[in-house]
Parts: sequence; C-alpha cells; structure tokens
Amino acid sequence: MIIYRCRFTGDEMMSDAFKPRPVKDDSGEEVPGLFEVESQKVNKDGGAIDIGCGNEFGGGGDDVDDPTAEIVNNVIDETIGFGFQEVPMGKKDMKDFLAGYCKNLRAKLKDDESVPGPEVKAFTQAAPTFCKWLLGKYDDLQFFTSPSMDPDGSMAFAYYTGVDPIFVFIKAGLLEEKC
Repeated sequence: MIIYRCRFTGDEMMSDAFKPRPVKDDSGEEVPGLFEVESQKVNKDGGAIDIGCGNEFGGGGDDVDDPTAEIVNNVIDETIGFGFQEVPMGKKDMKDFLAGYCKNLRAKLKDDESVPGPEVKAFTQAAPTFCKWLLGKYDDLQFFTSPSMDPDGSMAFAYYTGVDPIFVFIKAGLLEEKC
C-alpha cells in the first residue's frame, strides 16, 4: 500500500487504496500534475449500507433502516479517512494560495536531493496548466486542508459529478510512502 503524505506537514492525505487516476479536462485531455480519487458514503462501523432494496441484490435481510448507523464520507472522516477540514476560500484567496504554494513547492522540490531535475522542470511546466484548471472549476470546488490545518500545507479540492465528491490533489505536493 502507498500512503501519500503532504510534503510540507507530513500529514497523510491519501492512499492508493482509493485508486488514484489522472484528472481529465472537459475535452478528455489529462491535466498534468493532478490526480483524483472517488469517495463514497460508508457506514462508520463497517457494516453494509442498505440502499432500500432489502435482499434484492444479495444484501442484508429484510428492508430495515438502522437509525443508529453513522454514515460518513470515507475520505473526509477522521476515523476511517484522512481527517480533512473544509475551509472557505474566495477566488482571490485561491489564486494567492496556488501562487504561494507552487512557489514554495518548487523550492522544496529543488532542495530535495531525491527529486531529479527533470521532475522539478515537469512540475514547473505543469503548474500553470493545473492552476488554470483548478481556477476554472472554482465555482464547483470545495476546499479541504489536512488535519494539521497548516495554511502552507497541501490541500484537497473536491467537486461533484454525482452524489459523492471526487477529490483532487496536486501530485508533486505529496510524498509517496510504501507501507
């Protein structure tokens, strides 16, 4: 398993168990420098979630609602997810965050001896493209910070195409750690 940690804070941000995939723009082209994962609502105690069809699809027994079941998002929840905290962000704040974050991240990548020069160059070339994509989706995004709530740390950006959010991450801002 691979855990993705914030390069600045060390906070766990994501796991490969969520099957990261490249972000695609409206024309189907890959947005360089970003990846996304789908989230879902889950029963916090680990039990199955009855979608109202009883045993029709091989689920539980009778069609019974459990009013005590706590349904949470598997990415956001602090117990079974990554403990993200939603933060408000105006468009100007987002522009300022991205500008400062990309500048700090580029410096951090350059200072890290384990990051080869071509990788730093690839980030520098990808940054304008993914920043433009994120700013273009501003009205559809929610903004999440890691549990440490460090304003200089990595963020997760969420948008919806259905019921549950899809979380987007800036790839170079995360360190891959094999467990």
